[in-house]
Amino acid sequence: MPKIYRAAVIGHTGRGNYGHQLDLAFQGLPGVQVIAVADPDADGRAAAAKRTQASHSYADYREMLAAVQPDLVSVCPRWVDEHHDMVIACAEAGVKGIFCEKPFARTLVEADAMLAACERHNTKLAVAHRRANPYELHAKRLIEEGLIGDVQMIRRHGKADHRAGAMDLIVLGTHLLDDIRFFAGSEVQWAHAHVTQDGREVTTADIHAGDEGVGLIAGNGLAAYFVFRNGVTAHFDSYRSDDADTRERVNWLGIEIHGSAGILSLRGTPLGELYCYPYRLWLPGDRDGSWERITLPEWDYKSDGQPRSPNEKFQLNNRLFVEELIRAIEEDREVQTVTSGHDARAVLEMIMAIHESQRVRGRVYFPLQNRDNPYEVWRNEAGCGGE
Repeated sequence: MPKIYRAAVIGHTGRGNYGHQLDLAFQGLPGVQVIAVADPDADGRAAAAKRTQASHSYADYREMLAAVQPDLVSVCPRWVDEHHDMVIACAEAGVKGIFCEKPFARTLVEADAMLAACERHNTKLAVAHRRANPYELHAKRLIEEGLIGDVQMIRRHGKADHRAGAMDLIVLGTHLLDDIRFFAGSEVQWAHAHVTQDGREVTTADIHAGDEGVGLIAGNGLAAYFVFRNGVTAHFDSYRSDDADTRERVNWLGIEIHGSAGILSLRGTPLGELYCYPYRLWLPGDRDGSWERITLPEWDYKSDGQPRSPNEKFQLNNRLFVEELIRAIEEDREVQTVTSGHDARAVLEMIMAIHESQRVRGRVYFPLQNRDNPYEVWRNEAGCGGE
């Protein structure tokens, strides 16, 4: 392996841009040199080249891949509709490691093809979910040390803003469901879900193209129940809140991990707040204990004692992904301490299972037989005499 990794950045200004600072994920890493950036938008390309200090820039990412032959590529757009083509093009060009923004793909068909291409070319793949956040890693360690006993049930909530329901699920649910898998420590056996529009069952009349290239979606409210192979159960919900306080909405984006001897709660992920409750069930009032906040000063504060900004935390979190990606390349293995491509596909399968359960009005078992968008299937069925 080369001592210096040649890195490149793919963005698309106006169509997902550069995600949550994925263009800066290589900055400051020893042994990594950013040599090129690709973006079809001229102004966005020039700005990205300046930010990343890339010596070359291209309008076409395929041209860039052929010209500079990078070892590492950051696939940055938040919009998901180009991820399939970008990741496969990187793998076929011989890229050794890809750091891809979430959501991973639009459908399981796309995700299957992306993983197959990476496996065919021995390309390592990491996806920008937030399980690498120090608070989440610390919570995992506390669980393994027995702080809350045996994990029994996990609850996860969406952000409760204007995207509530299907858009919240595909945009932020990628983080949330990845966390559920991470803390459950197992694979999903089956799922059951309920998707609604303004409180009523969704129908084919509610199916529409979602924002940010996500494909067909439906519903502004949903609740889902997952059963894992090890017996852990999980709940996920996304409903709009009338609370206009942005801070409260950030904290609504969280997870509670219920064990036989206590509860851990992570709030405001990926920036991180961690709390512990000393009993299996929460009760109002003071008679049963209170929540204790657990802090990580080395993460929350810089060496000079000043608080780290959200942007600084995002950048540090992204570096953790790249460092693990490089280790996976050098040890010829899948990434482990961050979300792998296989993890990301499993998360997408949980997302699709929610909509598939609503389509079939019942349980769905894993692996899903339907690898297409459930609403594409439902709409086609309706055109042939279905609902």
